[in-house]
Amino acid sequence: MDYSTPKEKLQAQQIKSMKSKYELLYNRMDEVNATLEHLAAMDDSLYRTMLGENALNKEVRQAGVGGTDKYKDMEHVGTPEEVITSFKQLDALVAKMNVQEGSYRELFKKSLVNKDRLQHLPAIIPVANWDLKRIGSGFSPRRYHPILKRWRAHEGVDFVANTGTDIYASADGKVITVRFSNSFGRMVEIDHGYGILTLYAHMSQQLVKKGQLVKRGEVIGKVGSTGLSGGAHLHYEVHVNGKEVDPVKYFFSDLTPDEYKAVVAQAQSVVNTME
Repeated sequence: MDYSTPKEKLQAQQIKSMKSKYELLYNRMDEVNATLEHLAAMDDSLYRTMLGENALNKEVRQAGVGGTDKYKDMEHVGTPEEVITSFKQLDALVAKMNVQEGSYRELFKKSLVNKDRLQHLPAIIPVANWDLKRIGSGFSPRRYHPILKRWRAHEGVDFVANTGTDIYASADGKVITVRFSNSFGRMVEIDHGYGILTLYAHMSQQLVKKGQLVKRGEVIGKVGSTGLSGGAHLHYEVHVNGKEVDPVKYFFSDLTPDEYKAVVAQAQSVVNTME
């Protein structure tokens, strides 16, 4: 039997309610921390890379995080552990945000004197994809090839589109390849300078010539299904310093943060490639 007094019952209900609220607060702080971690990853892997800057080291990113002296007074006066933990997590989040804000300020200043470099950075989706439903298989070390019937690396992104759909140059550059490949079919490669190259494959038409200078958004060809292809689509690759990288990271001019997350999820969910 419950012999608690009305006051004790009320206190128990209040404690239960507070614990529930603290749990919601912790979950929300975890979400904010995850967003900050994503921003930091994008900062290091994309924004700093495109401006030729090194990633921030861990010591810099952890600046101002940690330390226990500031919480001793709270402990001495009997502050609940949940409250102290909340303050610690909030202080850590503020410290991370301050570091990220400082990084963005630094990069913004550098971007003002690197306009040419930015114009030569692949920053748009190379086919019209407003509803974000044309993303096929994404960049992955293991995807199933429908024609070769085996698993192999997929070093780009597939965009499903009707034959004849326009293909756009994703940045300013110089066309260095216009040819037919047994695997890629009709293909075009563009050198954007700064160690960056983009590749467009399985075209039905190539509308540029070798040596031609192109601008971001200029039509360079039409979607097709030439070469080893399982259907009409564009296979698109980005190479940095001779190494294939995930093209999705370079769609920042076309996508909001939520759209970016949706594109990443879609690209990673498709197991079979189109070629």
